[in-house]
Order: sequence, then C-alpha cells, then structure tokens
Amino acid sequence: MALEELEKELYKKEESEELKKRAATSEERVGPPAGTLPGWRKGPEAAKGRLGLQYQGPGAQAWRTWILWGSAGALVILAAVSGYFIYQAFTVKDIALTVDAPKEVPLGRPFEVNVGFANQSDKILKDAQVSLSLPDGISFLGAPVDQRNEARTAGDIGIGSMSRETFSLIVLKDPQSVKKIRAALSYAGIGGRSRFERNEDFELAVGNPAVQIDLRVPEKVFSGEEFETLVTYKNTSDIDFSNLELRVDFPPTFSFKSSTVKPDIGNSLWRIGALLKGSEGEFAVRGNIIGPEKSFFEVKANLTTSFLGKTYAIDTKAASLAISPSPLALTVLVNGSTDFVARPGDLLRYELRFTNNTDVGLRDVVLRAKLVGEMFDFITIDAPQVFFSSLTNTLTWNAANSPQLAVLEPGASGSVNFIVRLKSQYPIRRLNDKNFELKLGAQIESPTVPAFIGAEKTISMSDLIVKVAGQTTIDAQVFFRDAASGFVNKGPIPPLVNQPTNFTVHWVIVNYATDVENVIVRAFLQSGVRWTGQVKSNISAVPTWNERTQEVSWTIDRIPATRGALGNPIEAVFQIEATPSINQLGGYMPLISDTELRALDTFVNAEIVSTNSTISTSLPDDPTVGQQGGIVRQ
Repeated sequence: MALEELEKELYKKEESEELKKRAATSEERVGPPAGTLPGWRKGPEAAKGRLGLQYQGPGAQAWRTWILWGSAGALVILAAVSGYFIYQAFTVKDIALTVDAPKEVPLGRPFEVNVGFANQSDKILKDAQVSLSLPDGISFLGAPVDQRNEARTAGDIGIGSMSRETFSLIVLKDPQSVKKIRAALSYAGIGGRSRFERNEDFELAVGNPAVQIDLRVPEKVFSGEEFETLVTYKNTSDIDFSNLELRVDFPPTFSFKSSTVKPDIGNSLWRIGALLKGSEGEFAVRGNIIGPEKSFFEVKANLTTSFLGKTYAIDTKAASLAISPSPLALTVLVNGSTDFVARPGDLLRYELRFTNNTDVGLRDVVLRAKLVGEMFDFITIDAPQVFFSSLTNTLTWNAANSPQLAVLEPGASGSVNFIVRLKSQYPIRRLNDKNFELKLGAQIESPTVPAFIGAEKTISMSDLIVKVAGQTTIDAQVFFRDAASGFVNKGPIPPLVNQPTNFTVHWVIVNYATDVENVIVRAFLQSGVRWTGQVKSNISAVPTWNERTQEVSWTIDRIPATRGALGNPIEAVFQIEATPSINQLGGYMPLISDTELRALDTFVNAEIVSTNSTISTSLPDDPTVGQQGGIVRQ
C-alpha cells in the first residue's frame, strides 16, 4: 500500500471514532436543561429550528408525520394547478386564428372579413364561438348601427379541423382614419366551467366616401336675391351602387323656384337610384332667402343608400351663406336701444329706421312691422294714420300714410315710430308660462331693383327681440294669534312694559315669470326683540339669526318660475319675543325692520330687488288685534 493511501485510511478511522464519541455524549443527556419545557430539548439535532428546540413529547412522531403528508399534498395540488394552466396555455397555443380583410375600404362601401380557425391540438374544442368586436363608426351590415359585437356558434371543433366565418361590415363615419377590429375564438375548458379565448387584432384604414357629394352656394347674397345651389355626386369606388337618395335641406325661409332635375318628394329629395362605378351626376336648385343682413344660413346635403333593408348615410356636406348688407337697410330700436329689458306695464317706443344704399331711387316703398308676444297690450298701440291689422298684429306704412315712402331717393334715410304698452300682469296660466319675449319682425320692400341684384324686388328684414324681466316678491307678516303656524304665542296683548310677548313672523315669497337663483332675504329685529329659536319653512332651507347683529337671513339656492303664482308660495315662519320699554309706553313697538329680498333673474341676467316695510305691534295682518290692541301699556 502506498504511503498516501495509508495516511488516508488512518484519517478515516480517526474521524469515525470521533463521530462515535460525539454520538455517545449526546445519548448520555437524559434530562432537559434547566429552563426547557417538558417534551422539548436543545442540541445539534434541533439546531436547524428557529428556536433551537425540538419537540420530543407524546405524539411527536404523529405530529411530524402529519406535517410531512400535508406538505406533500400541498405540493401535489400546486403541481396540478400549474399543470392545468400550462396545459391550457399549450392548448391555446395550438389554436390557429387568422383574419382575411382588406387593408383599406372607402366609407359607405360594404366589405367582408373572413375569420379562419383551426384546431391543431390533440383535444376537441367544445362549444366554440367565433366573434368580431367593432369600434365606433363600423357596423355589421343589416344589423342595428350601434351593435358593436357579433358572436357565432361554431360547435365542437374536432382535432385537426378547420373552418371560417364571414362577417359583412360597413364603415359609416370618420373618413381618413384607422379603426381597430378584434376577432376572437373562444371554447369551453375541461368540465365546461370556464372558457378560454384566442384573439387577433387588425387595423383597417378608412378612406373617403365611396360616393362623394359636393355642395356649392354663393358666400353672400342679398335678402330676397335669387341664387343657385349646385349639387354634384360621383361614385369613386370599385362597385356599383343602387337605391341612392340625395336630400338637400334648405333654411325655412328659403323659397324654391326651380331645379334642373325635378325632385321626387317635395322640393328636397332626389331618388338617384343606381350609380355605376366611376359615374357622376349633378343638378342645380334656384331660389331665394329672406333674412336680416349679416345673418347666416346653412344648406345641407345628405346621400343615403340601403343594404339588407337598412338605410345608411354615405356622405354629408354642408355649405353656409350670409345675407349681405341690403341696398335697402333697416334697423329697429325700442326706447332708443337694441338690448332693452322690459318689465310689466312698461311703455315701449319703437323706431324703425331705413336707408337707400343704392344709386337709384326706390319707388313705392312698403314697410311692415309684426308684433308677437303675449305681454303686448295691443289696444294701447299708438300709431296715427297707420293701418293696424288685429288679425295678424301687423302695422303697415306706405305712401298713403307716410309720403316719404313714395320715392326713397339714393342715399336718403327716414324713420317711422309707434308706441305700445305692456300688460301689467304676466299671463301665467300653466307651469311653463315663463321667459316672456316681445318680438318685432320688420320688413321693407320696393319693386325697384338695382341692375346688380338678381331679384324680383328689393327687400330687407330686421328683427328685434325684447326680453321681459321676471318678478319675485317678499311679503312680511306678523301675528299674535297664529294657531295655523303651530307655534304658541304667550304674553299680554296689548303689550305691557317690561313683560315679554311672543309673535310669529311669516315671510312669503312669490316668484312669477323667470327662474331665480342666489335668493337671500334679510331683516333686523328691533330693540327689545329677540329670536326664540322656533322656526320652520315649507322648503329645506330655513331662516337663521345672527345674535350679534340682530339680523335674520334666509338663503335659497333656486326658485323656479311660477312658484306661488300657481300653487303654494314659499313660506317661512319664525317666532320672536318682544319686551317693551317704558319709553315705548302709549305707542306701537317696532318689531322687525324693512324686509329685503335679492335674487338673480337667470333669464335676463339681472338682479331682482323686493322690499317690505317695517312692522310694529300694530300688526296690520292680524285681524284679531284691533287698532288699539297693539299700543304698549303700563
């Protein structure tokens, strides 16, 4: 044996004997060390524990067996769950899903999306469904335009099977945009308690409308001047269209004269029918608009078609035109202003000013003014020698009653006037009788037409609308005998010096023709009068008292129009206590100062102020207390 091998053998024997000695030493430890609980011990065998202790008492072996089997069971469950999800991931991975769709489509052209799928796994896919989810602006052909999802049943898909579903779609808005569509295949998991899905997103570029329309109108026209609206349409797609309809909507004051292609319905709908790819067409509509100068009007064209019984808008265009300052200018003023705010009972002085801005004299000028508004008291109209029609509420001036209108020379100006008074009360009969307005529509015309105007007559219009402000009132009342309030007033009547007497104060608010906001009611209790704390109202907000200032205030966020004018008013009641002083002997004791209400009229954006005068122990609203019953006595 070599020297090296001999040394190794010797070392091994020494190590073995050392280990035996250590084991024997450990076995000789019979009792636990001092301070150790029974059944537990310290030592190298327990060194791996967090406390350095190892349980050796009764049932120790069973306890260790339970721990061992519990840990093993947990590992088995964890492995099963992980395996299940790994298996499902593997299964989804083996499902092929493809989408065949155009990269770009024009707006309004139907197109198809083919969703293909194949089962490349070794399992049958149970209860499979194929679905397509659409963004806003794309619809399923023949379905409601707001339907965003469609799912189809594919049943069970066998191993190695493949199939596809075809979806017909149409884009209805947002040309020159990109839309994202999602295709999905879902199927039931093991046991059918959960479902798994494979999806595929793809982008679709939206082009211009498949059939494009164009609308052309003049930028400016004179009131009453005849003008032409040119409508063109062209099929720029790669398919033929049928069932096309084109609707042109003109302003209400437009007067239709003619069209190069006769409308099929009224003066606004043309049935184009079929339009081959690359084909185009056009037509022109002539008419005029009467309106105030500098006003704007819009003409709209809308092209539609139908597929599978549904109508779809393919293209929409709008064009605007303005009314140029008329060669015959007209302006309306009321009480010298164009933004006057009226109130019930006001006297309105209307002035209608006109000017001939042409270089020719305008003959036989006629001026009409029509009044519209329930607040007008038409019986008060004052317009000497002017014909007034009570059937249409229209005043008419011409050469017979205003000679200046016989010939209005180039550059000449003139005016006419009349007066009318408003009713003193709002004509409120229903809850929605509010926000009253006074409208005057004026029109001046002459059969003389300057050479540069393509119209049958020279005409101009001007409107003026006057708003009528609302009204909110506060009524302060004080009572001694007031059983209806629910408060019991105590003390002597007539009031006696240095003896307290209770009174109830009522604040009643009535609102008429407009909604009001930020309402606040204020009043001060007079010397010798205090707040008892008894208070209530028929709304959520109630009055409060500031002891330092003696002010009673009531804040209300909003009061709707006609509250109190129809139905019950808003009302608050609070109790006060008054103790007369010797210097008030033989007279009435003041109880509450002037009551003031302030609010914002939301219709005319102006402040409303209402007041009620000071009230004393004379109690003018309490019929049970006579004229002498409120005088302070000894």
